[in-house]
Amino acid sequence: MIAAAGPTALWYAARSSGYVSLLLLTAILVLGILTAMRWTTRDWPRFVSQALHRNLSLLVLVFLAIHIVTSIADPFAGIAVLNAVVPFTGSYRPVWLGLGVLSVELLVALVITSLLRHRIGFRLWRALHFAAYACWPTALLHTLGTGSDVRSAWALVLGFACVASVVLALAWRLTSRVPRLPAPTRVVALLATAAATISLLGFAAAGPLHSGWAKSAGTPAKLLALAAKAAASATPTPVVPLATGLNDPLTGTVAQNGDTIRVTLVDSRDPSLHITIAVLAQGSSGQLTVTRNGSTVCTATAAIGQQVLATCGRTAVAVSLSQQADGSLVGTMATQAARQ
Repeated sequence: MIAAAGPTALWYAARSSGYVSLLLLTAILVLGILTAMRWTTRDWPRFVSQALHRNLSLLVLVFLAIHIVTSIADPFAGIAVLNAVVPFTGSYRPVWLGLGVLSVELLVALVITSLLRHRIGFRLWRALHFAAYACWPTALLHTLGTGSDVRSAWALVLGFACVASVVLALAWRLTSRVPRLPAPTRVVALLATAAATISLLGFAAAGPLHSGWAKSAGTPAKLLALAAKAAASATPTPVVPLATGLNDPLTGTVAQNGDTIRVTLVDSRDPSLHITIAVLAQGSSGQLTVTRNGSTVCTATAAIGQQVLATCGRTAVAVSLSQQADGSLVGTMATQAARQ
């Protein structure tokens, strides 16, 4: 909804780089789980998973940098450099933006410690590396909470694919015998995974996928008003059909341009209602157009005689006219339900 206020190139860059980052983080986590399982085949040696895991971890930093820079550069949400560094300090959806900041900082810490793995020792590195299991869900919550397009079909498919990939990888890891985990650990972890997945789906349905989320998420009132104004201007005002039972006085003018005679009339009781009649000189038929506040109510073929007769939608129109000494026109417009 907020995007209705006018997406820019920076907005598109921020959104696309954010979704690419989520996909890369999902792939990194799944590859990390496969590496921990020591999974390998003849066509997919273990070092391929390790190398891909490491290279994707560096690649995602590039897309996250694009995401952060374009989000700051786009003036719409008013995200400052401080808000992109210190969590929960922004005015635009602070909780959900803050989760994104935490996710990035966790990822940076993981990459740095991985590069220093040989200096800090394997045990410390492995303990710190468990933070990866917090990095991905905070990134997902950030996407759901701040995204203005999460209800789009493509975003739903992408999000579901990411969640399904991670859940399936975790379930495989927890039920695998290589390396074997203690039974209590596996049971608790499986229950926690199931509970987290159900909670996430419930949150998404009741929150980001529900109408009114923009306000609940903490979008500033100024932006909500801007979005509402943009949506209102984009929605055409419905045209009210011409009413039956009218017997309204008309005033107007007549002008001739070549062979075409054009009569322009205004309803004296309802000045928003204008009637235009165009007819060829000596013609027995023409065109009648009724407008209200500039919007066309109907355009119909009219029979020209002592009266101008036409059917405007489901309303029969009869216009009687007479010309005054000064050349102006006066008359009446009578309407009734048209015969079916």
